[in-house]
Amino acid sequence: MSTPTLIGVAALRGRYTARWIQFGEDPQVLVPLLRRIWTDTFSRDTDAMATALLARNWWSLAVNPKPRRWDQQPPVPGLGYPADNDTVRRGALREDVDGALEWLYLLHLDQRRLVAYEATVHGRWLRHSAHHLDPVEELFITEPADDDGGGGGPEMTVCTVCGAVDEIDRIEVPSMAGYGYDTATSCTRCGSSVATDPMFGDHVTRKPWPPHNPTTGDATGSAR
Repeated sequence: MSTPTLIGVAALRGRYTARWIQFGEDPQVLVPLLRRIWTDTFSRDTDAMATALLARNWWSLAVNPKPRRWDQQPPVPGLGYPADNDTVRRGALREDVDGALEWLYLLHLDQRRLVAYEATVHGRWLRHSAHHLDPVEELFITEPADDDGGGGGPEMTVCTVCGAVDEIDRIEVPSMAGYGYDTATSCTRCGSSVATDPMFGDHVTRKPWPPHNPTTGDATGSAR
């Protein structure tokens, strides 16, 4: 069954330019795939990847697409199976969502970041998650809580600075930009945080860990 999806590039004030993927995927599948395409196919050149994605619509994306006898067009090496070269779609996050669409993925070129939105039952885009194309840049990551790593159990949120597990505070308020939300997510152990707003994206603050001990002098020496 197809999962109609849009993928494109974010612009100012919640606008975007995008292309259609007939067989898209949820972020758990598509984000790791896009990271591989970004690394393996485009050598971490975000602009080049965005240009290639916006060149046409897609049946599906793939790192190593193989020729298939039923495809009308040959696969694009390192990228996927093209559908056609129809008109580029331009829209806004505040617009009504086509009932057939399920996901929207927007690249923020200057930040090397990918933001995923899901279509709600109310016909609006709802921000689902944000992902750096280079996962090393992420402050908080989600991992399976079970030791065998099978992914079948509950998940835990881990701070990549101090290693704290599920010690995260999150605040979300309507954004002063007029759309979306401003969020502040922080680790209660080390104080590292991510502040996000719809216009400027993420601002990451990594605190020193272990924390620096203040210089108070040598109490033992002063007692002599």
